[in-house]
Amino acid sequence: MGRRVEKDKTNELNKANTLLNKYLCNFINQKFLQTYNDQNGNLISQNKYAALCGLSSSTLTKLKNTEGYDTPMTTIYNICRHEKYSLKKFFAEFEDKYGINIPE
Repeated sequence: MGRRVEKDKTNELNKANTLLNKYLCNFINQKFLQTYNDQNGNLISQNKYAALCGLSSSTLTKLKNTEGYDTPMTTIYNICRHEKYSLKKFFAEFEDKYGINIPE
């Protein structure tokens, strides 16, 4: 019975993590990736934005996927750095929108 409980707990955590990744990607997309701007506010291409963030264009495409993906912290940091947006503010807004616990 112990293994069954462990497996159920693992499945529960995997579902919660998948949902968290989905919400996080959607939040990043809505906040920063609707249009691409340089630090002067000029419209630029996705490729140029990715380069300014130190990311690949394919990473931005993954972030725009509504199903989400397992986003590395460095990706979030690089976008926030480019946007001159503190991680504290970013995660506070994310928490305000989705709460402390991501429902299953």
